[in-house]
Amino acid sequence: SGVVRFGVLENFLGDRLPTLLCQFGRAFPSVRLDVSVGMNLDLMPMIKAGELDLAVVMTAPDDKEGTPLRRTQFVWVAAETFDVPAGASLPFAFFPSPCINRQVGIASLEGKDVPWHVVFTSQSQQGIRAAILAGLAVTVLARDDVEPGMKIVDGQYGLPSLSKVDFTLVWSSGGKTPAAVEFGRMIEQMTRVPLAASHG
Repeated sequence: SGVVRFGVLENFLGDRLPTLLCQFGRAFPSVRLDVSVGMNLDLMPMIKAGELDLAVVMTAPDDKEGTPLRRTQFVWVAAETFDVPAGASLPFAFFPSPCINRQVGIASLEGKDVPWHVVFTSQSQQGIRAAILAGLAVTVLARDDVEPGMKIVDGQYGLPSLSKVDFTLVWSSGGKTPAAVEFGRMIEQMTRVPLAASHG
């Protein structure tokens, strides 16, 4: 028996997380799965401290840590109805720092003549989505997370294109127990199955 402690970003597996948990439960009935759904900034320190065995986090494509699972593109996103006057300061919604979306977005604006301010900060993906859909702000999302009612605004308002990012499977130093390694393999297999095309 034992426990596998798994951390995952809330936007990574989405609908497939329950399937994965069931699959693992059937394969390892005596092993308890302890799942933390969190933000990048919470998960990495937990991995380093050995509080999680494995986690799926976002890393820059040149980061040599872990096993890259899937690559996505960061994009600037706003509500379809969003508009600000030319030259006005752009309102942003971000996760609290240090967050990779926020870092990538802000880094891309360094040296650019784009006035901006943070108008909304939320710990949760739901909070950010609500702020965007309400037309309050612009944010940085993975392209896969853009929903109906949102538009990509790269190239508008002086916003530059953003970098790509990897969803990466990372391990703590003592995390590779046989059950955890098998769970990692299940995650890799599930990631390779293409998502149903839900982007209309």
